Parts: sequence; structure tokens; C-alpha cells
Amino acid sequence: MRLGLLLALFTGVAGVANADSILLKNDNNALSLSIYNQNLALVKDIRSADLQSGMNEVVFDGVPQQIQAETAIIYGDNIRVSEQNYSYNLMSYHNFIARSIGQKVKTVRQNPTTGENIYETATLIGEAGGTPILQFDYGIESNFPGRIVFEQIPVGMSNQPMLTAKLKADKSGEQNLYLAYLTGGLSWKTDYVANVRSDKKLDLTGWVTINNESGVDYEKAKIQLIAGDVNIVRPRMMARGGMMMKSMALNAVMEDSMEQNIEPESLSSYELYTLPNMTTIKDKQTKQVALLEKNDVTYEKEFNLMMPIYFDDGISEFEKRHPSITYVIKNEAASNLGISLPAGTMRFYKNDQSGNLQFIGSGNINNTAKEDTLRLHLGDAFNISVSGKVQKKSQKERARELLPNGRCYDVQTVKTYDVEITVNNAEDADNTIILSQHLPHEYEIVKESVKSTEEKASQRKWKMEVAKNSKEKLTYTVNIILHYNDCN
Repeated sequence: MRLGLLLALFTGVAGVANADSILLKNDNNALSLSIYNQNLALVKDIRSADLQSGMNEVVFDGVPQQIQAETAIIYGDNIRVSEQNYSYNLMSYHNFIARSIGQKVKTVRQNPTTGENIYETATLIGEAGGTPILQFDYGIESNFPGRIVFEQIPVGMSNQPMLTAKLKADKSGEQNLYLAYLTGGLSWKTDYVANVRSDKKLDLTGWVTINNESGVDYEKAKIQLIAGDVNIVRPRMMARGGMMMKSMALNAVMEDSMEQNIEPESLSSYELYTLPNMTTIKDKQTKQVALLEKNDVTYEKEFNLMMPIYFDDGISEFEKRHPSITYVIKNEAASNLGISLPAGTMRFYKNDQSGNLQFIGSGNINNTAKEDTLRLHLGDAFNISVSGKVQKKSQKERARELLPNGRCYDVQTVKTYDVEITVNNAEDADNTIILSQHLPHEYEIVKESVKSTEEKASQRKWKMEVAKNSKEKLTYTVNIILHYNDCN
């Protein structure tokens, strides 16, 4: 039978600080958070302390369970900090047992006949697998059928983590102490909603989702969000008793703090977003805050296909490949945008002919600066297909060059191929189809029905305008140049 745990606890904080310690409550008079999108936050806190001239011990309560204690900075006017300690031995059944070994405790068991409580005193001499071993006057119990009453909190244990510091003050009086530290358990991400209004315009809304699993509440805090990848040297983590956090359902909160779009500012090559209003983020809570709202953003829709053509000595062909649907948005003022966009997921919606909103796809974006272009692939086009065929036309030796060794020739051979591509646009709209093709390292385009461009090394791109409910052909001839050594 598992023992219950009956605690008779004193009010206040016991066992963590000495009697002369100054407890600095987490009253959140001046709290600010800089949250990175890497499960990291910089917490900055100001607390008032009535210090005595000379050495003082101060205790900061309400620090998170995931604090990186080695990053804590405590500072103020005319003080010098000589020691900092982080106490994370939290109250739990097992911790009470472990920290009370060798002490007298009270026990309670019930008379099975009368139901009366029977109180006794025993010495807690050990534990086995979390079960206490008790020594009574009559002997030792290793499976006591009752409860243990602890009359006080064991020394060094509290109901929440605490940061304790010893500091020397030059003079007595009340002054502000500043606390800053890094902690895990806080993160943010961006979600965008693109509502497609017409063939060229969409409305774009951005939301920041902040998640707090740090172990404490942050009341009325100034929130700043850092976009960009900050290099973090992660120390080897040590196991901490009582630090395991159970998975809990998150309480999602929507908060519209947006009176206008939140304009970012540059911070050491990162982007800094400051939320306009003070915000409360509870532990185990997900909060959404409006980031931006832009209407009538200009976009273009393309259909892209990388053609699976192989240049060999036979006939290579493919049938009815569907190009991907690509929305292209230029992040510039001319497109009614022109704002730094943090990385996130952009989801697209559009009304059907009956006016019902439908989800039409989504894509991830990286951190996007002004003047950059977004290209989001939402899916494959159902009513557009591409078929193609390539056939070898000829092969001939173009050149023979003697190599420096005087015994071998570099022989240049040219293989010529004819390519024919058919695009079928069965949609009731004119569409732009962009076809791309990987080519060998050395090639020459001899002729082509649609002018191509070199997208990058060994890759060509053809942009075709295909009218609604029609077919268009692309034909081109390419020379593939090969080299081999001919030695006598």
C-alpha cells in the first residue's frame, strides 16, 4: 500500500534562507522578456530590497525551473555580489523522505475496528524505492500501513526554485536590485494567414505564438521577440531531482495587441519585434499575439515543373506530370508589403464559388528581409499536365586535340537531341507554366521555340504563357558535348 503524505507546513518560506535573509518577492513591477525562437529567453527583473550596510543575503523567489543558473547576473548601485546559489530541491514526496532520514516523524494509522486514528512517533532510518523504513519502539517497519506527518519543511527545500545571493552593500537603505538570466522553456513562432481575394491580390495576417513551459508565470511583462539564429553553447546538463515536468495540455489564449503593424528594428544583424502592450504569459500556456495585417498584397501564381528528361542513346519520355502550384510574393512596398518577416508557416485560404472558405495549401518561409521574394509551393495542379519526349538526332566527332603526353588525344564528341514538350492547361484561366531541365555540364542550345534562361549552372528554364483550355508545345534542340581520351 502506497503511503499518503500529510504535510503540516509553515506559511512563508522555510529551509531555503537563513532567518536574516531578505526575501525579494516576484511582484513583477518591472519585468521584461526577450524571447528567441530557439527555446530560450533572456529575463530581466527589477526588485526592491531594504539592504543593511555590509553583508546581506537576498533570496529571489519565482525563478523558473529551466533557468540556466550559470548565466544569472545580479547588479545594483554600490553593491558587490560575492556568492550566488540556485536551489531547485523542490517539495515532493520522495524529496521529503530523502531529506528527513535520521529525523523523528509522526505516523498515523487507522484502527480497523473503530476507525480511530492512532498517532505514534518513529525515526525515519531509510527508504527503499521511495518507501520509508521506520524504526518504532517495538521494531522496524518497512511497509508501514499508514501515513507520515512531517512537522516542518526539511532544510534546503521549497515549493519553488529560488536564487540566493550574498552581497555587500556600501550603505543601508532601500534600493533596486537588477536580475537577468537565460532560461529554457520559452519559445515563439510565427504563423501567417493568406486570404486569396482575386487572381492578383491577397490579405496577409501574421500571428506570433508564444509558448511558456518554463515553470513560472510572467505577469504584465514587456515582451520582445528576437528573429534569427543566435549561436548557443549548450552546457552538459546534470540531472536535477524534482525537475521532471509532466506533459500538460496547453491553454491557448488569443490576444490582439495590435493597434498597428509591429515594426521590427535591427539588432546586431537580427530583427527585434517589440509587442506594444504589456502581456501576461502563464506557465503551461500558449498565447497568440497579432503581429501584422496587410491587405491587397500583390502576388503572382506560377506552375513549376522540373522535367524528368534523360539524354541517352534511346528515346526518353514522360507522361502527364503535374506541375507544383507556386505563389510568388515580392516583399516590397510596391506589393503593399515591405516588412521583415520572421520565419514561420504561411497558410493559404480562398472562397469557393459558393462563398465558403477553403484551405488551399501551406508552405514554410525562412526569415525574409525587405526586397526578398517569397516562393511558396502549395501543392500540385490537378488540371494542368506536362508530357515530353526526347530523341537522339545525331552523333559526330567535333575535335581531336593532342594531349601534352604526346600519346593521347582529347576527343570531343557532340550528341544532338530533339526535345518536344506538350503543356495541357485544362483550367478556365490563363496560366504561367515554368519548365526547368537539368542538362550535362557542357551543352549548347541550338534552337528553341520559347526563349530560355540559365537558372543556374547546367539548368535551363522556359517560361510559357498558356491560354485557358488549350495546349502549347515547347521544342528545342540541344548539343551535349562529351570528352574521352584516345591513346595509341
